[in-house]
This record gives sequence, C-alpha cells and structure tokens, in this order.
Amino acid sequence: MVSTEKRELNAVFSPDGDEFYFTVTRPSGRWEIQVMKRIDNIWQKPMTAGFSGIYSDVDMCLSHDGLRMFYSSNRPLEAGGKTRDIDIWYVIRSKQGEKWSEPVNPGPPVNSKGSEFYPSLTRQGHLYLQTEREENFGAKDIYRSVFENGKFGEPENLGEGVNSKYFEGDAMISPDEDFLIFSVNKPGGLGEGDLYINFRQTDGSWTEGIYMRPNINTPAHENCPMLTPDGRYLFYTSGNDIYWVDAAIIEKFRTVL
Repeated sequence: MVSTEKRELNAVFSPDGDEFYFTVTRPSGRWEIQVMKRIDNIWQKPMTAGFSGIYSDVDMCLSHDGLRMFYSSNRPLEAGGKTRDIDIWYVIRSKQGEKWSEPVNPGPPVNSKGSEFYPSLTRQGHLYLQTEREENFGAKDIYRSVFENGKFGEPENLGEGVNSKYFEGDAMISPDEDFLIFSVNKPGGLGEGDLYINFRQTDGSWTEGIYMRPNINTPAHENCPMLTPDGRYLFYTSGNDIYWVDAAIIEKFRTVL
C-alpha cells in the first residue's frame, strides 16, 4: 500500500505508532502528503492528509509529542493567492489522532526569500532545515534554528563539517542532537544523491561526513532519512520507494571515527 508503481518519499510515524505519513509524487509533479491509520491493529488504505491535496506539500516531520507537524509547501500566504517559493508550514492538534488545524506559516526568520525544505526537530524543539541563504557554501545548505522562549531563532549554517559547495539536503537530526543524516550529491558517490552521517562532538562541532555504505547507498537516489519515534528503525527513500533498516546500523558507523 506504500511502495507502489508511484513515486513515494518521506516516512513519518506518530509517537503512538498508529499513523504513518508519506508523500506521493503525482504525474503533474505535485507532491501530496498521505496518511495511513491503524485501527484495531489493521492498517487502513492511504488517504490524502486533511491539510494536503491542493498545493505541493512534502518533507513532513512531527514534534516529539505528535501534536505539531512541520512540512514544506508552495501554498500561498493568503487563500486564493498565487503559489510561491517553498516555505516551511505547520499544523497543530490537541490530541494524537485528531484532525489537524489549518496550516500556519511561521514567517521569518525560519522562512526567507529563498526556499526552505526538510524540517527536522530535536527533542528540545530546535529546528534543522535546508535553505538558500547568503551564508551558503553551495546552492543549498543545512541550517539550525534554536527554539527558545517559544520562538525560533535566526537559522545558523552548520559549517564546512557538514556543508560544502555541493548540494546538501534532507537532513534528519536525531532527537538528542547527537547525529545528523543527510543526502548529498558529490563526487565519489554511487547515485544522484547518497546518505552521509555526521556525529556531533562534545564541543558542538560536527565530524566529517561518513558515507553510509555498505547496505544503504546504491546507484539509485537515496534521500529523506527518518527515524521511528522509538529510535529502532531508520526509514529512507531509495529510487522513489520507501525502505527501512534496523537503526543499530548507525552505531556501526560511529565505530569508524
């Protein structure tokens, strides 16, 4: 019901494990977020998420209580307006399983004149994202926005340990902010994009990226990494389908440092 002849990406579970969100690429190229729900221990067929289906929506992530979902969309700021560059939006709810609110655009400093993709949240609520800013080393870089006093701060570039002159994106930060998995297209890789992992050091800096091979990267395009809420499984997209592996593989990469 998930990996079909269509082009699928993203993989997000609710903390209670009863909802699974993923994205389908329509023939027009528009992204649509879909949701599957588990009722009486049986997964129901996917359906379009209540806040998606009109504009191009992609790259969702859930807060760790499951009550706020961030995602990227080209929806207009005002109803009936023209579509625009990709911004980060969010929807909220008061309880897991309930209907989502109308989408909200957090505005600057999270969003800018460029496009923002792939929001990812730490347990403390800090936001990692892919964006186009003056501080970029390449076309798109990965940034971190600190959540403090109920607000997101100015996003800061993660620096050359992570970013480069190549295209970095789809960065998933671990809940405790101790490792980062992202996709990059640069020489030496197998496909259009490959997954790398960086570990955060005690001084806050990042190790050099470790190429996630064997077992993960292939000649296909690997992107959209996401951990399940219990941390047991790593989901990712490869060649327009969704795959998963035991997250214990992450510790194997840590041993090469």
